[in-house]
Amino acid sequence: MRLKLLSGLIPFVFCGLMLTSGPVIYADVQVTNDTDSYSKPSLEPDYQKTDQSNSRDIAVQFLGINDLHGGLETTGAVEIGTKTYEDAGTVGRLASYLNQAESQFKKVTKSTNSLRIEAGDMVGAAPANSSLLAHESTMHVLKAMKFEIGTLGNHEFDQGLPEFNRILTGGKPSSSADSLVKNYAHRSSGIKMVVANVVNKKDHKIPYGYKPYVIKTVKQNNRTAKVGIIGLETSTLPSLTLYKNYKDYQILDEAKTIAKYDKILRSKGVKAVVVVGHTGVRSKDNTTSGPTVDILQKVNKIDPNNNVGLYIAAHSHQYANARVGRTHVVQAVYTGKAYDDSWSYISSKTGKFTKVLTHVYPVLSQKDDAETKADKKVTSIVNEADKLVKSKVNNVIGYAGKAETITGRLHNNSTMENEAGELVADAQLYGAQKANLKPDFAFTNTGGVRSDLVVKSNKTITWGAALAVQPFGNVLQVVEMTGKQIRQALNEQYDENQQYYLQIAGLTYTYEKNNNENQLYVVKEIHDSKGQLVSDNQTYRVVINDFLHGAGDNFYAFKDTKIIGAVGTDTDTFIKYIKAMTKTDHKVVAPVLDRKKFIE
Repeated sequence: MRLKLLSGLIPFVFCGLMLTSGPVIYADVQVTNDTDSYSKPSLEPDYQKTDQSNSRDIAVQFLGINDLHGGLETTGAVEIGTKTYEDAGTVGRLASYLNQAESQFKKVTKSTNSLRIEAGDMVGAAPANSSLLAHESTMHVLKAMKFEIGTLGNHEFDQGLPEFNRILTGGKPSSSADSLVKNYAHRSSGIKMVVANVVNKKDHKIPYGYKPYVIKTVKQNNRTAKVGIIGLETSTLPSLTLYKNYKDYQILDEAKTIAKYDKILRSKGVKAVVVVGHTGVRSKDNTTSGPTVDILQKVNKIDPNNNVGLYIAAHSHQYANARVGRTHVVQAVYTGKAYDDSWSYISSKTGKFTKVLTHVYPVLSQKDDAETKADKKVTSIVNEADKLVKSKVNNVIGYAGKAETITGRLHNNSTMENEAGELVADAQLYGAQKANLKPDFAFTNTGGVRSDLVVKSNKTITWGAALAVQPFGNVLQVVEMTGKQIRQALNEQYDENQQYYLQIAGLTYTYEKNNNENQLYVVKEIHDSKGQLVSDNQTYRVVINDFLHGAGDNFYAFKDTKIIGAVGTDTDTFIKYIKAMTKTDHKVVAPVLDRKKFIE
């Protein structure tokens, strides 16, 4: 536990209380890791019976998911606690596990108070059976899975908040929409959006009538209590989406917002509070850290007596189960591969949580759990979406040199390079060359490369496989940068512990350790494709997407650099590159990962 004092204050300690001659300064609260060793709630020792001490309390369950990203059929390995589960996922199986979890809760607690919550990034960066239908298939699935409450993530802004609100409420698409979208069913999702820290700059009101919180009245055994649920967007939104998508909104500080609305809820008699926040957190090697922990530490300094008992986190796509002071924190990885299941007990006398239990579980594969069948209603929605997009998705656009999938960011090497990412960078450099924009280099943010490039056993690459890699449709621009600015951009990979990093084409560079905790590595020599040193004083032409041009992922070196010309969208450029490489003798091949070289 760290104790922070303001300079100039003289502390006096009496019986464990710290008194000062100035304002009271509170220590950071303790962070404690919880454990997850079981694959199902029905196997969980915590969820087999209700303690006698809670027999007169009201039991409430919170079932949460985060960062679904339209992953209707996405599967993959998921690490929860110390265990790894293979081929986890699909929304059909997720729906069944959520139903099982609710049934276990009701059987044990005899309570019907179960809420389903989505913590943002429901859509965006999604496979074709969601993206080609403007993600309305995903909204239909969430409705079928009975999700009641959601908050905004950064990807809800991908096509602008008005478009997300349209698919949320089932509005009609614009006249320019694709015929697939126009002819698809438009239905309200029924999800109540809570987002307390996004306001319009003009009037400081939350957009589209979304609420900062909801209050749910819960009942059991003729007793009643209230629970408040506060929603939060990440305050880093401006670095995560295009300027045009966030320019009308102000994103308020998360901790101050929680403290504000916790106080408001308290004034309304609500003393059991849940936060659903699109902020990252990770539990690994008996340590839990991330923005969510920092936010809750700040909340506890603002108001040590806050009533936040549970924080359902998101955004970082990682596993978490821990406590920050009295607040339990969970995150269930991403793309429907896991879910969090929190059981709470609220006193009808005090209105406060008396106990909160949290666990995260995998969405087991059919192989690992043959007895659990995918939910039929949800599966039928997915099957319909697959049928509608099938002809376009399965269209063969090219061939690879080998019948091997070209792997993406889940398979980085030690220098944070991956095959799909550098293939994308190569494609963007090639596209700018074909446009006669005379580029020297290309950079792409790894977060924009969403998937492996799947190559089938007959070496074919489909349109759908390419779209899965580059789903955003960001505009590629050729900009002018000095060698000094390029060096700055490369160094900016290492100032946040490589949370954000680039895939590169047309150059190589060396880097080494740096004796600075805020900049762990520093770039040394940069060479162009001909082996010539890149000079700090010379001007070069660089291909980047419009997300990076707006300082996306905190790459400020790219911000407002002079635009020479536009190439087209990253999606179309990648597809054209695959088609062009197919005409060569070597076809589409995975790049050799040797562009970043670490010097011992």
